[in-house]
Amino acid sequence: MDTQEKAKEISRFIILIPHRDSIKPLVEFRQKLFAAGYPGAWSFPVAAPLASVSRSFNRDELKALARDIRFLTKENDGKISVAGTLNSGPVLFEQMALFGPALNLPITQETIPQTARDKILRLFSPPVLCAALVDQEDPIEAPALSFRAAALANLTIRPLTEGEAGYSYEWKLGPLVWLPKS
Repeated sequence: MDTQEKAKEISRFIILIPHRDSIKPLVEFRQKLFAAGYPGAWSFPVAAPLASVSRSFNRDELKALARDIRFLTKENDGKISVAGTLNSGPVLFEQMALFGPALNLPITQETIPQTARDKILRLFSPPVLCAALVDQEDPIEAPALSFRAAALANLTIRPLTEGEAGYSYEWKLGPLVWLPKS
């Protein structure tokens, strides 16, 4: 694939974004990863992709998904938490995989609103809170964190032709839809 074709390649995701007050440990961890030589530490937003989609969800579909996700967290006192170890998540772009702590959030086809199920290309379960995009996995201790406040959004992302090959992307977030209070 030449660089012009790659620049036109657009991927769409539904993502879960933790509230900014709860992600300080993950941001500090990303800084450490970047300093340790992980060039993909800033290539993806601090978010957990839930699904790859063919078309963006509309606001009502995001609201319904937010309610369903909140329901999934009831057994954990409304919290979404992560384990203290890193997982390599799904491969998103050619050889690049999400790298970060997995969320205790079992996303299934039934979690997705009926009206949006035909838009799903691939579900990511458990979702991985992205600390970096990597082309290999190294065992590193990740910060443990949990959060109640989170939002859903559509994400459109495409590779850039400039920058370090495989690590440069531009992304656009759609409007946020917050999970209801627990």
